[in-house]
Amino acid sequence: MGFPAKLDEKVIGIAFDGVGLGDDGNIWGGEFLICDFADYKRYSHFEYVQMPGGDTATKNPWRMAVSYLYKYYGTSFLDLNLAFLKNIPDFEIDLVIKMLEKNINCPLTSSTGRFFDAVAALTNICTQSSFHAEAPMRLEAAIDKNTSAVYNFETGTVIKPENIIKGIVNDLQNGITQEVISAKFHNTIINVIFEVANKIRQTEGLNKVVLSGGSFQNSFLLEKTENLLSDNGFEVFAQENIPANDGGLALGQLAIAAKRRQIND
Repeated sequence: MGFPAKLDEKVIGIAFDGVGLGDDGNIWGGEFLICDFADYKRYSHFEYVQMPGGDTATKNPWRMAVSYLYKYYGTSFLDLNLAFLKNIPDFEIDLVIKMLEKNINCPLTSSTGRFFDAVAALTNICTQSSFHAEAPMRLEAAIDKNTSAVYNFETGTVIKPENIIKGIVNDLQNGITQEVISAKFHNTIINVIFEVANKIRQTEGLNKVVLSGGSFQNSFLLEKTENLLSDNGFEVFAQENIPANDGGLALGQLAIAAKRRQIND
């Protein structure tokens, strides 16, 4: 599956990445778009969550886990006896909570990259990253491929992760393994993609889906998403010769600029 030379029409664009500046001034990265080379409309996105410390959170995935927990539990998450918190100094946790409470250096993000970071930390698979994207890579490597279960989720104009986070916490408290939790999380994201894409097809009459962004370097996520969409009649496109992550940005910008110039000439 790849981009044919003449794919120049409105498509369902699914952009899952770490950081991209959105047109509302927030950090995007979990977007469902109706788009072509000339323009786009944001159809749906993952719910915004605070990113404590900005880029510092990418090196410390535990910060994103704390952010999601604080959003859905308040400070009572400290009473959940979560293993990943035990190796983080109390003063650092307290600092991040104060940042979240007072909204100090906590830009909002809809990024799936940061969501994957949070789950990697929450499951105690990776709380601190020593290289770029270590947390989601380790989370992918942990997948139990025999697990087909999913977490409950809620889609709409905003995709709310609350049930997913609470489902993971419940599994951790019931002794479910990291491997099974990772599989359930990945399976859930894949089902979210399908459900939203299907809603767009029903409302907009579009059947071509383009998958892009660094999160689709996750081979499990990409393959399973392609298969589910294709099995349900979608025509699916993903990168083959151009990187799905930032390595493809400049070429994409050139393609958009060329199209707009063509329209204006």
